[in-house]
Amino acid sequence: MTLLRTLAVPILVLGLAVSCGKKTPDGTTPPGETGGTDVAASGGGGDGGSGGDGGSGGGDASGGDAGGEKPPADGPDPNKVCDAEVAETPKALFGDNVLIRPPKGVELVEQNEFFARITSSTTQSTCDAIVSFAAVGYFATDPSKSVTQIRDETLKARGLDPAEAKWADETTKNRDYSASYEYGEGAKGEPPLKGWIAFKEKAGNTFYVAYETHPNAWNAVGKSFQESARRLLITKK
Repeated sequence: MTLLRTLAVPILVLGLAVSCGKKTPDGTTPPGETGGTDVAASGGGGDGGSGGDGGSGGGDASGGDAGGEKPPADGPDPNKVCDAEVAETPKALFGDNVLIRPPKGVELVEQNEFFARITSSTTQSTCDAIVSFAAVGYFATDPSKSVTQIRDETLKARGLDPAEAKWADETTKNRDYSASYEYGEGAKGEPPLKGWIAFKEKAGNTFYVAYETHPNAWNAVGKSFQESARRLLITKK
Protein backbone atom coordinates (compact mmCIF):
# COMPACT_ATOMS: atom_id res chain seq x y z
CA MET A 1 0.00 0.00 0.00
CA THR A 2 1.41 3.38 -0.94
CA LEU A 3 0.73 5.80 1.86
CA LEU A 4 1.09 9.51 2.26
CA ARG A 5 4.25 9.19 4.21
CA THR A 6 6.37 6.09 4.63
CA LEU A 7 6.91 6.51 8.35
CA ALA A 8 3.16 6.84 8.89
CA VAL A 9 2.40 3.27 7.76
CA PRO A 10 1.91 1.85 11.28
CA ILE A 11 -0.46 4.69 12.15
CA LEU A 12 -2.55 4.31 9.02
CA VAL A 13 -2.83 0.54 9.26
CA LEU A 14 -3.83 0.71 12.92
CA GLY A 15 -6.24 3.58 12.55
CA LEU A 16 -7.94 2.57 9.32
CA ALA A 17 -8.17 -1.19 9.46
CA VAL A 18 -11.30 -0.98 11.59
CA SER A 19 -13.23 0.57 8.71
CA CYS A 20 -13.01 -2.47 6.45
CA GLY A 21 -16.17 -4.54 6.52
CA LYS A 22 -17.65 -2.59 9.40
CA LYS A 23 -21.37 -2.01 9.54
CA THR A 24 -22.44 1.58 9.12
CA PRO A 25 -25.84 3.25 9.45
CA ASP A 26 -28.16 3.53 6.50
CA GLY A 27 -29.07 7.10 7.31
CA THR A 28 -32.27 6.13 9.06
CA THR A 29 -31.40 3.34 11.47
CA PRO A 30 -27.87 3.37 12.93
CA PRO A 31 -26.23 0.10 13.96
CA GLY A 32 -26.16 -1.07 17.53
CA GLU A 33 -22.49 -1.97 17.55
CA THR A 34 -19.67 0.08 18.94
CA GLY A 35 -16.38 1.21 17.42
CA GLY A 36 -15.29 4.01 15.18
CA THR A 37 -13.22 4.38 12.04
CA ASP A 38 -10.28 6.57 11.11
CA VAL A 39 -9.11 8.22 7.94
CA ALA A 40 -5.59 9.20 6.99
CA ALA A 41 -4.16 9.38 10.46
CA SER A 42 -0.86 9.92 8.77
CA GLY A 43 2.04 11.53 10.51
CA GLY A 44 2.61 15.08 9.90
CA GLY A 45 3.78 17.75 11.90
CA GLY A 46 4.85 21.10 11.09
CA ASP A 47 8.11 22.91 11.45
CA GLY A 48 10.48 20.10 10.70
CA GLY A 49 7.93 17.36 10.08
CA SER A 50 7.73 16.07 13.65
CA GLY A 51 4.87 13.80 14.59
CA GLY A 52 5.27 11.47 11.64
CA ASP A 53 7.43 8.86 13.34
CA GLY A 54 4.64 6.34 13.68
CA GLY A 55 5.25 6.15 17.40
CA SER A 56 2.37 8.29 18.54
CA GLY A 57 -0.13 6.10 16.75
CA GLY A 58 -3.57 6.92 15.42
CA GLY A 59 -5.21 6.81 18.79
CA ASP A 60 -7.42 4.03 20.07
CA ALA A 61 -8.64 2.31 16.92
CA SER A 62 -11.58 0.82 18.79
CA GLY A 63 -13.45 4.10 18.47
CA GLY A 64 -15.51 5.98 20.99
CA ASP A 65 -19.11 4.88 20.56
CA ALA A 66 -21.44 4.64 23.48
CA GLY A 67 -22.86 1.14 23.46
CA GLY A 68 -26.46 1.93 24.33
CA GLU A 69 -27.23 4.58 21.75
CA LYS A 70 -30.70 4.43 20.24
CA PRO A 71 -31.55 5.37 16.66
CA PRO A 72 -33.89 8.28 16.00
CA ALA A 73 -37.54 7.36 15.59
CA ASP A 74 -37.54 8.62 12.04
CA GLY A 75 -34.68 9.07 9.62
CA PRO A 76 -34.29 11.84 7.06
CA ASP A 77 -36.41 12.05 3.95
CA PRO A 78 -33.93 11.09 1.18
CA ASN A 79 -35.52 13.64 -1.14
CA LYS A 80 -35.46 16.59 1.25
CA VAL A 81 -32.47 18.90 0.93
CA CYS A 82 -31.63 20.48 4.29
CA ASP A 83 -29.72 23.69 4.85
CA ALA A 84 -26.22 23.62 6.26
CA GLU A 85 -25.94 23.53 10.04
CA VAL A 86 -22.54 23.81 11.66
CA ALA A 87 -21.38 24.65 15.18
CA GLU A 88 -21.78 28.29 16.13
CA THR A 89 -18.45 28.28 17.94
CA PRO A 90 -15.29 26.99 16.20
CA LYS A 91 -13.49 24.07 17.80
CA ALA A 92 -9.74 24.52 18.22
CA LEU A 93 -7.55 21.54 17.43
CA PHE A 94 -3.84 20.71 17.49
CA GLY A 95 -2.67 23.48 19.75
CA ASP A 96 -5.02 26.00 18.13
CA ASN A 97 -3.39 25.39 14.74
CA VAL A 98 -6.78 24.47 13.28
CA LEU A 99 -10.21 25.95 13.87
CA ILE A 100 -13.23 24.09 12.53
CA ARG A 101 -17.01 24.30 12.86
CA PRO A 102 -18.18 20.67 12.73
CA PRO A 103 -21.60 19.74 11.36
CA LYS A 104 -24.43 19.86 13.87
CA GLY A 105 -24.02 17.24 16.58
CA VAL A 106 -20.55 16.10 15.53
CA GLU A 107 -17.98 15.97 18.32
CA LEU A 108 -14.31 15.63 17.43
CA VAL A 109 -11.67 14.38 19.84
CA GLU A 110 -7.92 14.60 19.30
CA GLN A 111 -6.15 11.25 19.17
CA ASN A 112 -2.72 12.88 18.94
CA GLU A 113 -1.18 16.18 17.85
CA PHE A 114 -2.19 15.79 14.20
CA PHE A 115 -5.36 13.70 14.12
CA ALA A 116 -8.91 14.05 15.51
CA ARG A 117 -12.01 11.98 14.86
CA ILE A 118 -15.70 11.66 15.62
CA THR A 119 -16.69 10.31 19.02
CA SER A 120 -19.54 8.14 17.72
CA SER A 121 -20.42 6.49 14.41
CA THR A 122 -24.11 6.94 15.24
CA THR A 123 -24.02 10.72 15.59
CA GLN A 124 -27.36 12.34 14.81
CA SER A 125 -27.13 15.56 12.83
CA THR A 126 -29.28 17.81 10.67
CA CYS A 127 -32.74 16.49 9.76
CA ASP A 128 -32.14 13.30 11.77
CA ALA A 129 -29.31 12.19 9.49
CA ILE A 130 -26.63 9.93 10.94
CA VAL A 131 -23.00 10.96 10.49
CA SER A 132 -21.08 7.69 10.55
CA PHE A 133 -17.58 9.08 10.23
CA ALA A 134 -15.65 12.34 10.59
CA ALA A 135 -11.96 13.15 10.77
CA VAL A 136 -9.70 16.19 10.72
CA GLY A 137 -5.93 16.13 10.57
CA TYR A 138 -2.77 17.11 8.80
CA PHE A 139 0.49 15.67 7.51
CA ALA A 140 3.68 16.86 5.87
CA THR A 141 3.12 17.69 2.21
CA ASP A 142 4.88 15.67 -0.46
CA PRO A 143 5.21 18.24 -3.28
CA SER A 144 6.07 15.50 -5.78
CA LYS A 145 2.51 14.18 -5.57
CA SER A 146 -0.55 15.74 -7.12
CA VAL A 147 -3.60 16.51 -5.00
CA THR A 148 -5.46 13.63 -6.63
CA GLN A 149 -2.64 11.24 -5.76
CA ILE A 150 -2.86 12.37 -2.16
CA ARG A 151 -6.64 12.00 -2.30
CA ASP A 152 -6.41 8.47 -3.69
CA GLU A 153 -3.80 7.39 -1.15
CA THR A 154 -5.97 8.76 1.64
CA LEU A 155 -8.90 6.63 0.50
CA LYS A 156 -6.65 3.59 0.13
CA ALA A 157 -5.51 4.10 3.70
CA ARG A 158 -9.19 4.24 4.63
CA GLY A 159 -9.62 0.78 3.09
CA LEU A 160 -11.46 2.10 0.04
CA ASP A 161 -10.51 1.66 -3.62
CA PRO A 162 -10.42 5.15 -5.20
CA ALA A 163 -10.92 3.59 -8.65
CA GLU A 164 -14.34 2.36 -7.54
CA ALA A 165 -15.45 5.70 -6.14
CA LYS A 166 -18.02 7.81 -7.91
CA TRP A 167 -16.59 11.33 -7.75
CA ALA A 168 -18.65 14.51 -8.06
CA ASP A 169 -18.47 18.23 -7.28
CA GLU A 170 -14.69 18.24 -7.68
CA THR A 171 -12.94 21.56 -7.15
CA THR A 172 -9.20 22.15 -7.45
CA LYS A 173 -7.46 25.44 -6.70
CA ASN A 174 -3.70 25.28 -6.75
CA ARG A 175 -2.95 22.58 -4.16
CA ASP A 176 -6.38 22.70 -2.51
CA TYR A 177 -8.99 20.10 -3.43
CA SER A 178 -12.52 19.05 -2.46
CA ALA A 179 -15.05 16.54 -3.78
CA SER A 180 -17.78 14.09 -2.85
CA TYR A 181 -17.24 10.36 -3.18
CA GLU A 182 -19.74 7.53 -3.19
CA TYR A 183 -19.56 3.76 -2.92
CA GLY A 184 -22.27 1.20 -3.48
CA GLU A 185 -22.78 -1.88 -1.35
CA GLY A 186 -19.59 -3.90 -1.03
CA ALA A 187 -19.00 -7.44 -2.22
CA LYS A 188 -19.14 -8.66 1.37
CA GLY A 189 -22.28 -6.73 2.17
CA GLU A 190 -20.62 -3.52 3.33
CA PRO A 191 -23.27 -0.78 3.32
CA PRO A 192 -23.00 2.02 0.76
CA LEU A 193 -21.61 5.35 1.83
CA LYS A 194 -21.24 8.89 0.57
CA GLY A 195 -18.71 11.36 1.85
CA TRP A 196 -17.08 14.73 1.44
CA ILE A 197 -13.33 15.19 1.54
CA ALA A 198 -11.29 18.38 1.36
CA PHE A 199 -7.57 19.17 1.44
CA LYS A 200 -5.88 22.51 2.10
CA GLU A 201 -2.15 23.06 1.93
CA LYS A 202 -0.31 25.59 4.08
CA ALA A 203 3.11 26.01 5.68
CA GLY A 204 4.46 22.78 4.23
CA ASN A 205 1.55 20.70 5.51
CA THR A 206 -1.64 19.31 4.01
CA PHE A 207 -4.73 19.67 6.18
CA TYR A 208 -7.78 17.51 5.51
CA VAL A 209 -11.41 17.06 6.52
CA ALA A 210 -13.52 13.99 5.78
CA TYR A 211 -17.18 13.31 6.58
CA GLU A 212 -19.36 10.31 5.69
CA THR A 213 -22.98 9.21 5.84
CA HIS A 214 -25.30 6.82 4.03
CA PRO A 215 -26.32 8.02 0.53
CA ASN A 216 -29.93 8.19 1.71
CA ALA A 217 -28.91 10.84 4.23
CA TRP A 218 -26.74 12.89 1.88
CA ASN A 219 -29.41 15.46 1.05
CA ALA A 220 -29.87 16.05 4.77
CA VAL A 221 -26.23 16.62 5.72
CA GLY A 222 -24.29 17.11 2.48
CA LYS A 223 -24.46 20.90 2.69
CA SER A 224 -23.33 20.80 6.31
CA PHE A 225 -20.31 18.69 5.34
CA GLN A 226 -19.33 21.14 2.63
CA GLU A 227 -19.87 24.22 4.77
CA SER A 228 -17.81 22.81 7.62
CA ALA A 229 -14.91 21.96 5.30
CA ARG A 230 -15.13 25.33 3.56
CA ARG A 231 -14.82 27.15 6.87
CA LEU A 232 -11.78 25.21 8.02
CA LEU A 233 -9.34 27.83 9.27
CA ILE A 234 -5.63 27.05 9.44
CA THR A 235 -3.74 29.33 11.82
CA LYS A 236 -0.46 27.41 11.70
CA LYS A 237 2.41 29.41 10.24
